[in-house]
Amino acid sequence: MNVARLKVGDKAPNFTTKDIRNHKVTPFQANKWTFISFHRFAACPFCVLRTNELIRRYDEFGENDIDIISIWPSSAEKMLKVGEHVSTPFPLVSDEKKVLFEKFGVTESSKSSMLKLFLHPKLVWEANKLSKTLKDEEPELDHALLPAEFLVNPKGEIVFAHYAEHYGDHVSVDKLLSFRKEVPTLEYA
Repeated sequence: MNVARLKVGDKAPNFTTKDIRNHKVTPFQANKWTFISFHRFAACPFCVLRTNELIRRYDEFGENDIDIISIWPSSAEKMLKVGEHVSTPFPLVSDEKKVLFEKFGVTESSKSSMLKLFLHPKLVWEANKLSKTLKDEEPELDHALLPAEFLVNPKGEIVFAHYAEHYGDHVSVDKLLSFRKEVPTLEYA
C-alpha cells in the first residue's frame, strides 16, 4: 500500500513508541524541533554511514534544539547485533511492520535508484568498505525501500521533507542545520 508522500506544511503524523533499548520515544516536544530519519535495514552500509555521521554531529543538533529519531524496519535484536547501533545518543526505533514508514509515506522507490547511486562512487566505496565490518548474516532486504528524512518544527509541522533517490541519498547535516537556523525558536514558544 503506497501512502501519499508528506510535504512541507503538512502536519507530521504523531506517534509514541519505544526504542531498541525499551525507552519511550515521543516526538514533537515543546520548543524542540525533531529530525526523523528513516533507514533501509540494520546492516545497510549506507544507513550505518549516515547514523555514524549523526552520532559525530549530534552536539550540533542539540545546540540547535533538534531531537533526532532514527527509524528502522529491522528488529531490535538485529539492530543490536550489527553493533554499530549500540551506543547512539539518540533513540533508534524498530518498526518491523513499517507502520511509521507508511504514516510518513516512505513506501516506494524509483526504478532508477541503483543507477543514481553509481553517480556517487566515493559513497559506494565508503559503504563497501564499511559493509565488510557489519555483523548481520541475514540482511532483511526490501529493495523497494529508500531512506527518507523530515525536519519538524515544535508545532508538529513539516518544514523539510526529503525522499531519497538512491540508497545513500541523505540531506547534508549542514543544510539541515542552516535550514533550522532560518526560523528562530521564539516564533514557536
